[in-house]
Amino acid sequence: MAAKKLITARVLVACVIADQSFEPNALVKGDAELLEPLIEVGELSSDKAAVDYCSKELEVEVVDLSENTDGKE
Repeated sequence: MAAKKLITARVLVACVIADQSFEPNALVKGDAELLEPLIEVGELSSDKAAVDYCSKELEVEVVDLSENTDGKE
């Protein structure tokens, strides 16, 4: 089995991902299948500089969405 590709992204607009609400500048880590469509429409950014800004300058902790997918349909 191949491991799922995980990506970390910066939230750009208030949104709900996997039944959790996020505000701008939050950081989320999750399965690429879940996050890439949100990146494509401009709700998230996986740009390294954007992620680094939130983690280093704003000291935001990453919310790992991949931990919350067990048992979901």
